[in-house]
Amino acid sequence: MSNAGISGRASDFLHNSGGNPPATPISSTLAKPGEVVLSAEAVAILRKMDILRLARNNKRDERRKAKEENVSEDEAEELTPYIMVVPSGEALGANVIPDVISTPTLLFDDAAAARNSFQANDNSIPAAIIFLAKNGISPPLTLFLPASLARIRSSNIKTVKHGTGESTKVTVIDISDFPDELALDQATWCTCYNTFLTFMESVAGTQVFQGFAAHFNNVLSNPDFAQWFQAYRDFDQRLRARFFTTPFIINIRDEEYRAALQSAINLFLVESRTPNTVGFKATKDKSERPKPYDKDLSARKKNTLCFRCGRTGHGAVACEEKNPSRHGREFVAYANKDGLFRLSDKRPICLFFNCGTDRCTSTRPHALHIFSLCSDSHHGASECTRNSPTALRKVSNSCRISS
Repeated sequence: MSNAGISGRASDFLHNSGGNPPATPISSTLAKPGEVVLSAEAVAILRKMDILRLARNNKRDERRKAKEENVSEDEAEELTPYIMVVPSGEALGANVIPDVISTPTLLFDDAAAARNSFQANDNSIPAAIIFLAKNGISPPLTLFLPASLARIRSSNIKTVKHGTGESTKVTVIDISDFPDELALDQATWCTCYNTFLTFMESVAGTQVFQGFAAHFNNVLSNPDFAQWFQAYRDFDQRLRARFFTTPFIINIRDEEYRAALQSAINLFLVESRTPNTVGFKATKDKSERPKPYDKDLSARKKNTLCFRCGRTGHGAVACEEKNPSRHGREFVAYANKDGLFRLSDKRPICLFFNCGTDRCTSTRPHALHIFSLCSDSHHGASECTRNSPTALRKVSNSCRISS
């Protein structure tokens, strides 16, 4: 048998006579010298490798911006030059590589996550509460309940528009969707207030925070706190509402502060002694009420002693007299819906001392213990010998400052 080869055209896939591989690539129409045509699977792998390279370079750049030392040089672009861009109609299975490989946006960036740490108990104040304060809205204490904080952190909340005009409206948390803070009991109120102080410490200056802390301690240190809790709670709500409208530094020794607190206590004392008529519904028109009812009402008004002028038949709030009942005297006090006050310095006067020295149950100094008609500190209205016997009997039957 002859060892001669088969005559005909030499195959491009065979080695030449020198034993070397073919000088041209598989398809001269798809590749140029120095380029390689890859399969779709190979291109996908190279693309992923290049994306990871870019991500590592970005991380190096962040470390340099953070002024870290010993940051290695960026990795050079080595793979892309060898990836040929092949039109889909020229090579079956070849993948088209974009000229520029974009870096995907990460949902959970390492640098951002590194600024946080796991906490078993989240004690942070939600941004929604801070946004309320930023827009001049007093956050109710009920927002600082543990259940409320959990709701807000999980975004399980309703929102409302706040402000006037299209350009000033902002979306804030709907505080009406949370419990009323005036319904908080004493223990829960104290718990919420401690969290509120933590909030204030994070958003307010040192003096502002210390003012609120001193106010809270002043309230708790009062031996009558439990007895007058409702008055303190109402006063504090008004104080905070005023602060978030126009910020100020609380000074518990300021006369305005003390007068406002005493007014809240006076109002509470008056309301606590007012008969509860909730649920009562009149079944007849006023004109059809029996005469004994009208006589009784008239008698009560007639027996009212005015703590401003000393006359009977009206209360101090409704008093319009130009002179006191006794000739030669001057007015000592004035009254409004907040209580009874001395004219000379606007200091509050104890209403219940004026009703009778034995009627004031306070265990510590609060309002002035003086008679509002003569300034005597040894007796109230019912014991004043300068009143007529008729007035003495009337004030003992009815003690009130309102009309």
